Amino acid sequence: MFNIFKKEDVGQAIGLDIGSASVKVVQLRREKEKIILDTYGEIALGPYGGMVAGQAVHLGEEKLVEAIQDVMKEAKITARDAVVSIDSSAAFVSLVKVPKVDDNELRSMMPFEARKYIPIPLSEVQMDWWHIPTTVNIGANERMINVVLAAVKNETLTTYDRVIKKLSLTNVEYEIQGYSMMRSVSPKSAGMVLYVDIGAQYTTLSLIHNNTVLDMHVISRGSQDGTIQLSKALSIPIDTAEETKRTFGYKGDATNPYVKDVMQLSSYPLFGEVARLSLMYERKYNQTIEGIILSGGGARLPGVIESYNETVHIPGRIATPFEQVDVPPFLHEMIERIGPSYSVAVGCALKKLIP
Repeated sequence: MFNIFKKEDVGQAIGLDIGSASVKVVQLRREKEKIILDTYGEIALGPYGGMVAGQAVHLGEEKLVEAIQDVMKEAKITARDAVVSIDSSAAFVSLVKVPKVDDNELRSMMPFEARKYIPIPLSEVQMDWWHIPTTVNIGANERMINVVLAAVKNETLTTYDRVIKKLSLTNVEYEIQGYSMMRSVSPKSAGMVLYVDIGAQYTTLSLIHNNTVLDMHVISRGSQDGTIQLSKALSIPIDTAEETKRTFGYKGDATNPYVKDVMQLSSYPLFGEVARLSLMYERKYNQTIEGIILSGGGARLPGVIESYNETVHIPGRIATPFEQVDVPPFLHEMIERIGPSYSVAVGCALKKLIP
């Protein structure tokens, strides 16, 4: 049985975020009322698949294990208790409106309701559901209640489990990415907030209301699109384009005005889709999205907020996932710079360390 929807508290924990282009790992420990950063690390997966750093790649299990072992060794990871993030593209999360019945009837009813929302046979997923807090009264009435339905593909969990067993980790739990982000990056409002996690290949949208995940959506666009467009437009190798993107981002290079133009053009499809889905969510739930939080490697690019503001008119900010963590002073500047890409990893580790 996979631990996806449960939690176990420990004194020291690892958060492991296995993305399409890199693996991030964080080790945190709890001392009385403090959560302290022990160590962290990131490794690009591209070179393990014969590609350049920053490119999305699908590795076999052995190569993936090798990459994770390398980053854990480099980061000097010593803890064994871990929470591993589940790629949102392998998960389903949705708000379901059902008749107000007792828990026994609900247990009988939910498999039938789930078939309306999960596009694959229920025998192929691990599934759970729960009542959302009464403070989240989105469309509820005397006869109907809101229930959050979440499921993860068995195939994905089995693959992860084979990988994790080769890492000699213990007390391992799994968690869908949107929940990890919500835990590490606290919204400034109790209202409706949209988390936008910009990965290399995909961007995941997680709709949050009063600390409850209501909906998730995966966009088949990511920060890798900017690299590809730069490579084509400037006739430069992919690795040079990736370095150019990371260095100049959306602000552009003063010596080459085309960099900013190309990056801006590459951002319109992504942020345009964020704007469209934001409006769809507001209409669906009859609520106003009060803010959008950008995380992931794509949120680290210079000028990303300015580019976002040109397309999306909901206030946005960059994620600060280490805000609940005591970080050594000499790391403050580095953590501020790389923080957005560690939102999931930090949230995973926090699952075992906070009530």
